[in-house]
Amino acid sequence: MWPEPPDPPRVRYEGAMTTGQAMRYVTTTGSRLLDALTGSPRLNLGVPHGLAVDAAVFAFADSGSGTVHVIEKEKRRYRAIAAVGDTALACPVGLAADGRGGLFVADSALARVFRMSSEGVLREEIQEKFVRPAGLVYDAARGQLHVVDSGAHAVFTFGQAEGGWHLLRRLGERGEGPGTFNFPTHAAVDAEGHLYVADSLNHRLQRFDAAGKLLGAFGQAGDGTGDFAKAKGVAVDSEGHVYVADSLYDVVQIFDRDGRFLLSFGGSGRDGGALWLPTGLFIDAADRIYVADSGNARVQVYQYLRQTP
Repeated sequence: MWPEPPDPPRVRYEGAMTTGQAMRYVTTTGSRLLDALTGSPRLNLGVPHGLAVDAAVFAFADSGSGTVHVIEKEKRRYRAIAAVGDTALACPVGLAADGRGGLFVADSALARVFRMSSEGVLREEIQEKFVRPAGLVYDAARGQLHVVDSGAHAVFTFGQAEGGWHLLRRLGERGEGPGTFNFPTHAAVDAEGHLYVADSLNHRLQRFDAAGKLLGAFGQAGDGTGDFAKAKGVAVDSEGHVYVADSLYDVVQIFDRDGRFLLSFGGSGRDGGALWLPTGLFIDAADRIYVADSGNARVQVYQYLRQTP
């Protein structure tokens, strides 16, 4: 639990999915999240990275093995997808659920972004000259796909129209000033469409409104509370709190939307709940927190505990 007593708990460790484990996940509180799945009986994880969860699928990208692991919830079926259509995956990093049972996948080595079915069937490809696409965010309420291109030091926003996806805007270029980026990696959107971008080597998080206007930034290089060494995964819970995984400090820090530090959890280690080189981060509709614990080759799950009056 975090924080430690006597403060009331706000984050509870639930469990993990690890290499060699049967495709079954039972939380520490007894809630069966995944069980009785058909398909491959055991999980083989290399370097888990991007995560995507919605009502239809639970998926995570494995950049170490060139695989996207997909669980279809209703069918309770597991698949390890190594190719999208006829294209073999090389380094899948970013994932986003498309709201229709499929997934967007960003492959950094191929410099391509695909939309595929949960079975790996190619639906379409986002037509853009990416450099090294990493994080993906699909804003279903606005029908927009955000692609964080680490190599281009930019975020591309696409909208869907007849004939496919078209570019709405590009945010940023390489720099240190407001609205510029230095190897951004991940992003998240909140209920209002605000876009939070992990500007990793500028050691900050930048926030934009739904139209792409810069609203502000928080964070700096350092080893103190609220500082970043290498900010990566970003997520937002149902109350608007912003979570940032720091892959060098092995923690997830929680802030309010204005950047005020609230809490951190994790910490370096291999025991349950501890982290080593965390990267991807996702929060589902039930405020369950998924962390790609890359150095430990596992996906860990926590629960945000809302406080009742």
